[in-house]
Amino acid sequence: MWNKLKKYFSINYLQSIYYTKKLNLKRGSLSVFPKSNIVVGKTAKIDILGQVSINDSWFGDSKRRYFSDFRIDKNATFVCKGKFSLYQGASVYVAPNAKLEIRGNAFLNTNSTLNCFCNIEIGDNVAISDNVEIQDSDNHFIGGQKEKMSAPIKIEDNVWIGKNVLILKGVTIGSGSIIGAGSVVVKNIPPHSLAAGNPAKVIRQVKSWE
Repeated sequence: MWNKLKKYFSINYLQSIYYTKKLNLKRGSLSVFPKSNIVVGKTAKIDILGQVSINDSWFGDSKRRYFSDFRIDKNATFVCKGKFSLYQGASVYVAPNAKLEIRGNAFLNTNSTLNCFCNIEIGDNVAISDNVEIQDSDNHFIGGQKEKMSAPIKIEDNVWIGKNVLILKGVTIGSGSIIGAGSVVVKNIPPHSLAAGNPAKVIRQVKSWE
């Protein structure tokens, strides 16, 4: 009977309850949708003050074309202070001893990937479009300079990141900025800037976006 009924439910309630209890979420909630892969290390630190949705969909049904991964490794830290949605196919990985902090409401759209090996901060009202890659480490080093392999990424409030953007280590994207589709961000972007290209450069200033 349940197998016939569950296709009408968009959220996997049993998994949502299981992970809410397992992660001891007293102040926030975790919504698990079909085709979600969740792995949390025993020594990981999870602090969800708002709501996190794994493999969410804009269409509001249970059908998913892609799987989403949400992996918080041992001794890693994940903090969410608002609403954070991984839409279908989007994935998050936080490596051992790394920290990912979502400081407000944000979303990671279809097939986007966020890999945190050092420290990544994402502000409030951050829209991350399809096929975006955010990674704060090269994962390899040249000439023995291992200390330069990783560097923190900070995305401030009210930032819009277009499709197929690559954001690499050590950059800050200022509040109110827009990153054009297909850009590669390797240097800081000032607040209220429209930036695009490879490497991304400021094209003009913007007051706001919706």
